[in-house]
Amino acid sequence: MENKNKVKKAKLIKAAMFGTLVGTTMGLLLAPKSGKELRQDLTEQAHEMGDKALIIRDKAQSAWQNVEDKTQMTINNSKNLVQKCRRMIDNLKILVYEIENGALTQTSCINSSEDIDCDDLTKEIMIIENEHEC
Repeated sequence: MENKNKVKKAKLIKAAMFGTLVGTTMGLLLAPKSGKELRQDLTEQAHEMGDKALIIRDKAQSAWQNVEDKTQMTINNSKNLVQKCRRMIDNLKILVYEIENGALTQTSCINSSEDIDCDDLTKEIMIIENEHEC
């Protein structure tokens, strides 16, 4: 059903474009102007259409470049986030290992490039341990 609607819309658009082209051509040919004036008008309109096409092309290229730039920024941000998450997971694995093996005798934080509040980290670990004991 959706495919039929697309086909109908495409046919309607083609018919409208063809009708516009035929109407414009007939209007120009039947206009009370000399052949020289008509050719001059056609040339001017062709140049205007060419200029508009160039403007549209430039805008499309600019929009495409913006999309590419934003996509690349998103990819880079995502990669950085994944790297941070991996570092955090590695640090947590080390911390859990040390807790399980009694290596930690006092609250201490693992060295990292991130500023972590030791008390908050200890509280989170205690909450996780309590959940696992239940």
